[in-house]
Amino acid sequence: MPSERCLRVQEMLTGQRLCQSSSHNDAVLAALNQQRSDGILCDITLIAEEQKFHAHKAVLAACSDYFRAMFSLCMVESEADEVNLHGVTSLGLKQALDFAYTGQILLEPGVIHDVLAAGSHLQLLELLSLCSHYLIEEMGYDDSKSTALTGICEKPSKNKTAI
Repeated sequence: MPSERCLRVQEMLTGQRLCQSSSHNDAVLAALNQQRSDGILCDITLIAEEQKFHAHKAVLAACSDYFRAMFSLCMVESEADEVNLHGVTSLGLKQALDFAYTGQILLEPGVIHDVLAAGSHLQLLELLSLCSHYLIEEMGYDDSKSTALTGICEKPSKNKTAI
């Protein structure tokens, strides 16, 4: 059975159907992630702690206001082939990129600080939300202890321009 669903909106009147694949989005993102892993068709190299990571500007801009601004507001980085990122570790950047391309992240106590710092700096709001839930559920943070996380987990300012 095909993975497509067709919405029968006014089908009797117009003969039109809006058909939607349930696997297309995941397949496209998986293909982009494979391209990233293979280092092909990537248009940006991000550098953290002298480690290089290949990526696609469109994927980064789709999930991060930070990258959207960087690549679309006539900043010097919008034309660069490589961008040095300060304020994130190579581990944090790797985890953030893996999340951007898969929507999944394996969180554990040894990486949570790096992931939170990268997610906050790069304005990956979905990643920050997952980190917050992880800290609350898995590490026993409660409301009285969560005030220390407030600054990290708040929605970053859209006016933030530091790189």
